[in-house]
Amino acid sequence: MSAQAAPRIDRYSFIIQVDGIEPRTDRYEALLYDAGCDDALVAVIENTLFVDFDREAPSYEEAVSGATRNVEMAGGKVARILPLDAP
Repeated sequence: MSAQAAPRIDRYSFIIQVDGIEPRTDRYEALLYDAGCDDALVAVIENTLFVDFDREAPSYEEAVSGATRNVEMAGGKVARILPLDAP
């Protein structure tokens, strides 16, 4: 029986602009953290919520899709994805 190599895991950096979570009234930081965004920095710029991820995953697409699911679990909607790493 041959040993299978573990999938390669890389770190991908990107920003998700989030709609649907009101930063002035919601507990947005706790909502995002509890939904799995514990690998991200949260910022509010001109009342717009941004979540800056450094996510480990086998691919850029998997990193973004996982982060998108986490944002949606927190009650948000992805308005825009800003890649910081070229995929």
